[in-house]
Amino acid sequence: MRLNGEIYDGEDGVEEEQKHVVGYALTLKKKNSFLKPKFERLARNKGILFVAIDLNRPLSDQGPFDIILHKDYRQTHPEVTVLDPPDAIQHLRNRQSMLQDVVDLNLSDFCGNCGKVGVPRQMVIKKDPLSIPDEVTKAGLKLPLVAKPLVVDGSSKSHELFLAYDQFSLSELEPPLVLQEFVNHGGVLFKIYVVGDAIKVVRRFSLPNVSKSKLAKVAGVFPLTRVSSAAASDDDADLDPGVTELPPQPLLERLAKELHHRLGLRLFNIDMIREHGTRDIFYVIDINYFPGYGKMPDYENIFTDFLLSLVQSKYRKRPAN
Repeated sequence: MRLNGEIYDGEDGVEEEQKHVVGYALTLKKKNSFLKPKFERLARNKGILFVAIDLNRPLSDQGPFDIILHKDYRQTHPEVTVLDPPDAIQHLRNRQSMLQDVVDLNLSDFCGNCGKVGVPRQMVIKKDPLSIPDEVTKAGLKLPLVAKPLVVDGSSKSHELFLAYDQFSLSELEPPLVLQEFVNHGGVLFKIYVVGDAIKVVRRFSLPNVSKSKLAKVAGVFPLTRVSSAAASDDDADLDPGVTELPPQPLLERLAKELHHRLGLRLFNIDMIREHGTRDIFYVIDINYFPGYGKMPDYENIFTDFLLSLVQSKYRKRPAN
């Protein structure tokens, strides 16, 4: 095993295969969902060790690491691969800016007949909840509206969503927040996991359609369960195939590639819906950094291969002695 740049020989004097060390600083919740025993065993068998970073000690006294998540360490140790730059991650912590990259892409019909991608119309309210009804009227947003906290900071509160059925109840909401037009999508959400160049799509149950008759009868603001973290898959559900059909692979590959370059991130997921009654009109409603990969099928192999590719790429770039 490599320690401080050296190769450690086992007790029998036989040199062990070189290990690649991944230092991590994760919350306990993220660690438990991501670093599952099966994943750690698989990674170890392929030469990857996960080592927790002690936040109470200088990073310069720890390691050495091949891959790590820490901005200061990256500045003083350029040979370390950092996943991902904190300034790029910060971009996704604001729901106003996170979807702007999708808008700027202008991906309409870029791959023949495979589909169009956009974002629902939305606006930002930063203060004075009593002004929200008038602001919504001026912006021309259509009810119902999904209300989301403006800042995504990892807290449970930042994931509290509400559905507003009438204009005047909007004053009950607490800014700062984003108001996003609700798009009927047949109750199915597509979670697109991105790990480097790998893409994996999972269907999830989502919010049911809101009919015009229901909109006319219902008033108020109602809390929503966390759609993006729903554990239940719709694979076994009796749903319309037109609703559950996955988005075209060329569309997903292009979208993931473009967002990777624009965001500067390699670990993220895209929440996408298909407009109900269509086959090729899609909306991105959220982008999350380092999502719950433990819910992605075969994430152990995909993530291990990704880490190995990073290490191998780093060594290929090193100048020959």
